[in-house]
Amino acid sequence: MSFLEDELGKIRITRVALVAALTILPLLAAAQTYPSRPIRIIVPQGAGGTSDLLARAVAQKLGDAFGQQVVVDNRPGANGIIGMELGAKAAPDGYTVVFGSSPTHAINPGLYRKLSYDPLADFAPISMLGRPLYAVIVNPAVANTLREFISTAKANPGKLHFAAGSSNAWIGTELFATAAGIKLSHVPYKSNSQALIDLIGGRVEVMIEPVMSALSHIQSGKVRALAVTNPKRLAIVPEVPTLAESGIPYKLTPWAAFYAPAGVPKDVIVKLNEQIVQMLKTPDMIGRFAALGFEPESSTPEQLHAFTAQEIAEYARIIKEIGIPLQ
Repeated sequence: MSFLEDELGKIRITRVALVAALTILPLLAAAQTYPSRPIRIIVPQGAGGTSDLLARAVAQKLGDAFGQQVVVDNRPGANGIIGMELGAKAAPDGYTVVFGSSPTHAINPGLYRKLSYDPLADFAPISMLGRPLYAVIVNPAVANTLREFISTAKANPGKLHFAAGSSNAWIGTELFATAAGIKLSHVPYKSNSQALIDLIGGRVEVMIEPVMSALSHIQSGKVRALAVTNPKRLAIVPEVPTLAESGIPYKLTPWAAFYAPAGVPKDVIVKLNEQIVQMLKTPDMIGRFAALGFEPESSTPEQLHAFTAQEIAEYARIIKEIGIPLQ
């Protein structure tokens, strides 16, 4: 190699290093001053639902902690796909956060042949948020106990109908039916609230529903809770047994978590994680979450990444096992 070629090679290397530095330095500077403007939380469900209310509770606390406005941007539709597409394409600067959940980040990959986003590659995990509390509820005319319901369903295969207004409810009920050895007919709804109305009216017989959404109807006797799907009995309905107590193996627990678009600086992810973890431990947030029928649970970004990958594999197995066709 000649002296000239050697010098040209050094110049090229210097240029590459300079370009890399010019690319990285603004990100580092941005991370150090973050946040310096409002943050957006994309919620892939409509306003007024549990996900929306949880996100707004977190937004308020984050805003107080950061001294910046944190706004909730509701983008419902297509089982969360619309909101997730928007979040995946957002600038990786930490000013867009997405409210992810078991449907958006674990169920959809196993439910759709072609998904417009990759839950692992397109998002940077921030922290777990927690788990909603669910119960198997029926129209009171159908059964008084879980054992009685299962007996009736076995005597009438496919003649009892279950309502589902979300993929959580759909897959959860199919899994329950498989574990109980019964056959139920699926009636899809655009929302759980409409499904609950039809359950009360006797147009369907059973559904798996967040406890808080059905609590007033359980207390008034309009619907009957036969079992809770969570591993332990719930303080708000302590008389209702768990599925495990009733001899039904059921390990599926829906969840929610916060993610950012892939490529957000690590320092920004750390700041967001620290604030979320701290707020989930405060009595105020524990109380607000409890009022929404939600158990707070935080994690490190690394733990959430591993958990998401595990859940994707688990839901894919469940979807295949219970025979739900790809959409």
